[in-house]
Amino acid sequence: MVSERTVNLMKHVYALIVKYVMVAVILYVVLGLFYSVGIGDILLLSLVVTVLAYLLGDLLVLPMGGNIMATVADFVIAVVAVWGIGGYWLNYGISIIPALYSGILIGVGEWFFHKYMVGRIVDNHVDPAE
Repeated sequence: MVSERTVNLMKHVYALIVKYVMVAVILYVVLGLFYSVGIGDILLLSLVVTVLAYLLGDLLVLPMGGNIMATVADFVIAVVAVWGIGGYWLNYGISIIPALYSGILIGVGEWFFHKYMVGRIVDNHVDPAE
């Protein structure tokens, strides 16, 4: 028989995979197709955005602040990560505009992702309709 702890862990793993794929596709479309960023760098950047946004936006802000606050947090995390990491660490010189495009699209995806998360993975202490 599978323990409850294992089931909960698998829920988080599944959510992380879904989130990673969503972020990677969005960053590929914005950065790969329009700004010629390499696929390896996109996958690495997607991993960083996914982990930061999951830990901060989904597990910390979502239960306390609801969908709107968590979506804003994920937008900010995505913009800062894409602009900061893509612009400096990966040496692509990404300006704020592609970072904003990426953040907006990730924010839209996060809005729906949070609706999946509430009740399945995190307990929401505010109105889930937000």
